[in-house]
Amino acid sequence: EKELLALAPQGMVTMLFTDIQDSTQLWEQMPHDMAKALEVHNDMMRAAIREFRGYEVSTSGDSFFVVFQNPKDALDMCFQVQISMLAAPWPARILEYETGVPVDSGDGGWLWRGLRVRMGMHLGEPTPEPNVANQKVDYFGPSVNLASRVSSKAMGGQILVSVDLFDRLYLPNWDSCSPLKDAVVKDLGAHTLKGIEKAQLLFSVLPRELEKRTFPEIQDVVCQYCKGPMWCPRCDKDRSEDQYPGRRGRRNSRSSRGSHQICPYQPSLTPRSALAREDAPRLSRLISDAWNAGSPPPHQ
Repeated sequence: EKELLALAPQGMVTMLFTDIQDSTQLWEQMPHDMAKALEVHNDMMRAAIREFRGYEVSTSGDSFFVVFQNPKDALDMCFQVQISMLAAPWPARILEYETGVPVDSGDGGWLWRGLRVRMGMHLGEPTPEPNVANQKVDYFGPSVNLASRVSSKAMGGQILVSVDLFDRLYLPNWDSCSPLKDAVVKDLGAHTLKGIEKAQLLFSVLPRELEKRTFPEIQDVVCQYCKGPMWCPRCDKDRSEDQYPGRRGRRNSRSSRGSHQICPYQPSLTPRSALAREDAPRLSRLISDAWNAGSPPPHQ
């Protein structure tokens, strides 16, 4: 076990989660071509992981969980993979699929071409646990969950980082040593992540070569009455059947099992503009109030 731990990053590390957009549809529509494309994808990922001193924790389907000791290595690895995939030998049918069709960048290169891989990263101190069965080190803890949720908010071809990682990458003077000096950075504001108590500030980072890529705004499930990001006990207590006729029976069944992620009334999708940076303190208070109020009432 000590030998396994000696090979793996420890302490403050950068955790990266990746997966392929629309992989389920691609497997259903073109399984033979997708098998070839996945092999290309995996080879490129592992080559980049080795080059930038990453540690492959696990692979499930088309997703990767990788840990880096140096956050700059993690960022450089993501940049290289996004750029290299534009020139990868994808099967012809992959290039005919809606999200695989080549799109010219206008300066002699490609903006999009082939599989689109979403990436999300977070900086934290997970707990490493040796797994003798597969001769790997697994990582556990809240920081791993947060990194996974950051990735789930990304679109294919997008790289999202948490505010903790961004602060580490952003040097105070933004000098020539900053890992972000050649990156295109966009502040996406505060967003709610499934299973995470506090709203999180997220940033989009891309290599300069891909600065023309655009993505839809991130959407969050919020309470449609108070606009809080989680199940809201105050809304549930203050609104009776007489005040809001027709609401009875609309509770999401998950609320009766103790989930605090969905409002007991029908949730609505709200763009990130409603959860901007200046709203982060208010959102944090709403989240805290919701949790401190206790479990949701029984299902009616």
